[in-house]
Amino acid sequence: MGGDRVAAVEALVATMGRHHPGKGFSISNKLRFVQTAERGLCVHAKVAIQRDETLMVLPESARLGRKRILDDNDEKLRKKLPRLRRDIEQNGQRHQQVQHNFSAEDFLFAVSIMKVLSSRCRSSWVGNAIAINIDQAATWPSETEMRSNSWFYWDIEKVRGIWNQSLLWSSFKELRAHVQSTFDDVLYLFFRNNQPEEYIDTSLPSNASMENNKVALWNTFIYSLALCWSRAHEGSNGCPEMIPLVELFNGHSDRIDQVLKKSSKQRTVINLGIAKGYWPFIGGNRFVNECNLPCSAVYATRDIEEGDELILTYGDLSPTGFVGKYGSMPADFLNHYNIMSDVSMWTPPQFIPTEDMRVKCLEKSDYPLDKLRQIEGGTALLTLSHERDDVEAYRAGYYEPEVVTRMRQYLILAALADNFELDRNFNTGRLRGPLYESRVLPLMQEVADYNIGLLAGDGETVTSAEDVERASSGDVPQWEKSCLLARVAYRESLLVWRHAFGQRGKASMTIFDEPGENKVDIRGRCRVCGRSYPSRNCRRCRSVAYCSRDHQALDWKVHKSQCG
Repeated sequence: MGGDRVAAVEALVATMGRHHPGKGFSISNKLRFVQTAERGLCVHAKVAIQRDETLMVLPESARLGRKRILDDNDEKLRKKLPRLRRDIEQNGQRHQQVQHNFSAEDFLFAVSIMKVLSSRCRSSWVGNAIAINIDQAATWPSETEMRSNSWFYWDIEKVRGIWNQSLLWSSFKELRAHVQSTFDDVLYLFFRNNQPEEYIDTSLPSNASMENNKVALWNTFIYSLALCWSRAHEGSNGCPEMIPLVELFNGHSDRIDQVLKKSSKQRTVINLGIAKGYWPFIGGNRFVNECNLPCSAVYATRDIEEGDELILTYGDLSPTGFVGKYGSMPADFLNHYNIMSDVSMWTPPQFIPTEDMRVKCLEKSDYPLDKLRQIEGGTALLTLSHERDDVEAYRAGYYEPEVVTRMRQYLILAALADNFELDRNFNTGRLRGPLYESRVLPLMQEVADYNIGLLAGDGETVTSAEDVERASSGDVPQWEKSCLLARVAYRESLLVWRHAFGQRGKASMTIFDEPGENKVDIRGRCRVCGRSYPSRNCRRCRSVAYCSRDHQALDWKVHKSQCG
């Protein structure tokens, strides 16, 4: 794996053609597979390609999935899979680890890949249908490449030094612990009792010395899981699958093509689509069912110029979600107006009350004060979604997300409510939130500021521009670059919410509020959303900044009358 990948692609195409002559497989001669140092294996347009042109058709039977490898090739193994699946699920529940990121099927698929990589199994499969998947494995990136581009290999302490106290770090730590415990407590026992040699890839550089089976199994497992995590598609039965050749196309988040104002000149970054149907495909997602042969097709979603890279959609991923999935972030992502990512906010020490009545009210309202006091291993005050609509609707006053309501109520009880209000809340469970609206929102901004400080760590003051500059340095390894850019997206998401709190506070001011309260500081930050990076001044007046052309155009009606 990972040698001459272009030659491996050519060999896979030849194998696919032999196994599916005439029907089920086709590939356009307009595609060029290119190996680059910066982006790995890429697919480029050899000549111009027209919209809806079908570039590749593959039979569904060629997809690599758990059923194809584990269920259909070993009767004894198939009978053991239900128990193995149950053990994996129970292990996750026992450790209270996240199930929405890794399912039992993800781990079983990794076990399938280990079988494909095993030289012992490969030799017994030569000549049958799985020969396609053996050639497919030769097109995968090497272990050395994966070490740089997959967070499964990143040094935990070094990552912590960048992500510090944040949802980025806590999620990373929890996922890594989940992977380790699943291997140690479940999978290793399974391998040990079921011919472990059939799951070891002896060609991996990390297995050159073959110290012992457990180490070799772990090296093969983590490489396989990294491949599955970053390259699999969801199959028809909801289980992950890898599609030969299709997995080699690079991709981008759907967000990159979102615009606030559509233009006929808008040129999308994503230029490919995938469709399911039957042979043959006649253009785009259209097909004619001639022989009841299920297939998938890759087609152009717009006109593509000669030399352009072909880019698939990776779904609606946030920037931090992109790093978590693929271990990297496209260079243009941070320049888009929508970089909202999931963020958590921990409670500043000054908002952890010690007064008896405040503590009683908060505990009665189910706020876990003991866990809120803890930074390491504690509980965040709230976690906010990466959905841009949430923060925009909140800023405009249309609605307040439930988690924001909970934080607002917490701060009122912890810092603002007088004795009468506390007694009333303790006895009735009610709280007159609007009475404290203009005073609580500045405290919510303080919470955001505290968490921006936690992200930098050790009392440092680091800006997004500095992080981007550091990431662009040629001597920064890929893992560090990815972590820095993810930190930028995380910090900017906190700033967007901070700005929204300020805007709501400004709107809630009354004649009784002190002058200057809830003033929204937008110096050097986007006038629309509050981001600090990127920062582009209005070319005419140079007095206001925007994060993107989209937000500058959105604000023009307001700014026009004030501009120079």
